[in-house]
Amino acid sequence: MSTQTAEKKLIQTNVKQNDVFTAEIRARDWATNIATTSQKPLGAPLPTELLLSALGGCMIAGINREAQARGVPVDDIEVDVKAVRHGGPSPVLDDMQVHVIAYSNAPAEQVRPILEALSSNGTVTNTLKRGVSVTITYDIVATEK
Repeated sequence: MSTQTAEKKLIQTNVKQNDVFTAEIRARDWATNIATTSQKPLGAPLPTELLLSALGGCMIAGINREAQARGVPVDDIEVDVKAVRHGGPSPVLDDMQVHVIAYSNAPAEQVRPILEALSSNGTVTNTLKRGVSVTITYDIVATEK
């Protein structure tokens, strides 16, 4: 009996405050800004919106990967992700809903299994469904007064 070991790969981003309203996200050779407060309209997504967008992006990547592997043409994909934010001292998102629209000239019977497979075949999707432990560590660096 053979035992397969799942591949592990470290994925890392860096987020650095620009000012009290924005921060810069860096991942690999890419950077963008996010809003760090909803107090001032900034034209940048909030961290919660990025989390929802990550789920949508994961769905699109998985659909494209699976469609290509099966030889099923998918011309365009749109993903709407919604969640309810509960505020208070421990705010949390809950009741996430994902709606996928796949545009394809292939028969629906060929496209549907690709979409259905994604409910359990994506890193972000699986992480959110299962939950993940979060460990937070701190460093305090003294600055000149």
